[in-house]
Amino acid sequence: MKKILIILFLFVIKAFTYSQKSEIGIIYSPILFSKLTFDQKYIIFSDYTSLTAGDNKYHTYFTGISTGVFYKYKFKRNLFFQTELDFFGNNFGSQIPDWASSRKKNFTYSSIDIPIICGFTLNPGSKYKLKVYGGLNNKFGKFITAFYSTITYAINDNMNQEYYYADVIRKKELIKKMSFYYMNLLAGIGITRYSTSIDLRFEKNITNLNKTINDYNANFKDLFLIRLCLTHTIHNKKRN
Repeated sequence: MKKILIILFLFVIKAFTYSQKSEIGIIYSPILFSKLTFDQKYIIFSDYTSLTAGDNKYHTYFTGISTGVFYKYKFKRNLFFQTELDFFGNNFGSQIPDWASSRKKNFTYSSIDIPIICGFTLNPGSKYKLKVYGGLNNKFGKFITAFYSTITYAINDNMNQEYYYADVIRKKELIKKMSFYYMNLLAGIGITRYSTSIDLRFEKNITNLNKTINDYNANFKDLFLIRLCLTHTIHNKKRN
């Protein structure tokens, strides 16, 4: 499946040089609103410690280097097809309420995304063009996984504080529960002026997020993403 999608993307990029209806450009996603839910209340780790599962609230993150390239083909004046190859960061640090919401405790992973989109331009002749679209987003692996060691402490029997490093091992165990590949349903709305577009995208997983299901432990259930995207078209010189 992964190889087929990559071959498809390379094919449409090559076809761009021969088509008068094709566009290619870059995409950047600076802001992410995310929510990750679990199917049970507690996450139990291999050392028999446990954490309370997600708080079911959206949280806001600046996503840094989340960027990619896109190819768009216009079938008619209104209808278009678009595919992308993206490197997107995803953050869910505050979803675990037993971990403080400090930046050093973010539950963070990154993925290679290959969305396949079909859309419709509502007013193609206007200065500000409105578009709506939907499709499927194929997400592959944790391309870079960032964990941050954090000092925590407990009070011993002598009422003294004992400091230790605890979160890193548990974060690694948690991230390993997530499947290498999963698919999201994607929908979006955007406005285009000249070569630049501002989009708001909504995503929800439609395949299982877990490598294995544990009946006695909290599994990943639903993933919701709202992502702000900025796209800029690099004009095909053949059209100018």
